Amino acid sequence: MLFNSFQYWIFFLIVVVLFYSTPFRIGKIILLCASYIFYMWWDPRFIALIITSTVVDYFLGIWLEIASGRRKKFLLGISLLVNLGILGFFKYYDFFAGSLASLLHIPESSIVLQIILPLGVSFYTFASLSYTIDVYWGKMKAVRNFIDYALFISFFPHLINGPIIRAGQFLPQIQSWRRPTAIMVQSGIILVLSGLVKKMIFADRFAVVSDMYFNHPTAHPGWLAAWTGCIAFAMQVFFDFSGYTDIARGCARLLGFEFPLNFLRPLLSRNPREFWQKWHMTLSSWVRDYVFIPLGGSRRGSLVLYRNLMIAMVLVGFWHGASWTFILFGVYQGMLLIGYRFFEQATAGTMISRIMKKRYFVPTSVTLLFTSFVIGMPFIRGQNLQVSGYVLSGLFGFQHVTGEFLLTAGTLALFFISQVLAVAQERTQFIDRLALQPARIQIPAYVCVFLALELFPATGPVPFIYFQF
Repeated sequence: MLFNSFQYWIFFLIVVVLFYSTPFRIGKIILLCASYIFYMWWDPRFIALIITSTVVDYFLGIWLEIASGRRKKFLLGISLLVNLGILGFFKYYDFFAGSLASLLHIPESSIVLQIILPLGVSFYTFASLSYTIDVYWGKMKAVRNFIDYALFISFFPHLINGPIIRAGQFLPQIQSWRRPTAIMVQSGIILVLSGLVKKMIFADRFAVVSDMYFNHPTAHPGWLAAWTGCIAFAMQVFFDFSGYTDIARGCARLLGFEFPLNFLRPLLSRNPREFWQKWHMTLSSWVRDYVFIPLGGSRRGSLVLYRNLMIAMVLVGFWHGASWTFILFGVYQGMLLIGYRFFEQATAGTMISRIMKKRYFVPTSVTLLFTSFVIGMPFIRGQNLQVSGYVLSGLFGFQHVTGEFLLTAGTLALFFISQVLAVAQERTQFIDRLALQPARIQIPAYVCVFLALELFPATGPVPFIYFQF
């Protein structure tokens, strides 16, 4: 079920009615059953994977809390083996098998299994691992209520596309749940509508342009076509993913739960470090806390810092997809972070550093960051290294033709409207403040949103980019 489909909202309405018509101890079971139904809607076979991960880590968490020494490390190793084993086999086996077949010059069909990637496996395995690792570190107590833990892993608003929820963020909400206040309900509705607008009006319109270019890039040679195609995809992936997480956060809030923020206007960032503090924040913070810091973080000198940054970003890239293009995307982002750190250290205390901190330099910084982000799009959208290389050659003018301007008047208008709205939200928080306004202001705003969704969406529900991660 897609968040932008009619059937999902019928499902959600039924869940809300059943949930609020029963005591919470029964409501938890209703939410858990609804989450499993939601997951099985795509393919019932894979429910066994999420139940296996849930059962294993539930018992391991209890044993980890009372164990010590080598036994404790052994139990954590089992959790890592089970979760990363599931993720590695279903998401990465075919990639490594195909790469090995190419290296050995043997037919891919002899070892590649054409494995179907289960929905949400990248999200719920990271959520489950955060629990067992936190219990191992002593940061939280093991949960004894199996329903609570199973609901944390499978809660349907975040199950497919995130955000990545940690046990320490969600389990206390289950244990001290209260009915949402009127302000929570209103803000939840606003988040849902905001997400639908991002997805159906912005992302799906930009998708028309990006698909036209990336599906047949050789049919659109030239630097102008490459830049407009990549800009379209950059806007699509932002509005698509941030739209999904807005809807997820809104649905959770309507059920009395709070999800962490996942995007904070990252395309207005001024440098790569700030960008990754605002883009897919739950993934960035997960990698920071469970990979970057355990490796030593920034405490052991510049060389170790640069190594850790590269490892973290390669992991982020590989998490996004099992292909060499995603690995190169991680390498590229690692180089940006390392390059910025080196530049920052080299210019510290100089006139360049002082100029870059001035307010009048902000538009230049934002433009440079956005440009670097667009250059990374061929690694994400390109089907293979050849396509990514061809698009990059267009971006840097190596195709020796200008090409065509692919953005239509409508998508170009959407681009500028989105930037104006982002700056306005940055300065005035007008969307966040809407929930506090009286009905005479809220109702016309809702009517305008519904009219926009009716008049301007793309034809039919378009799947989310992160639908199979």
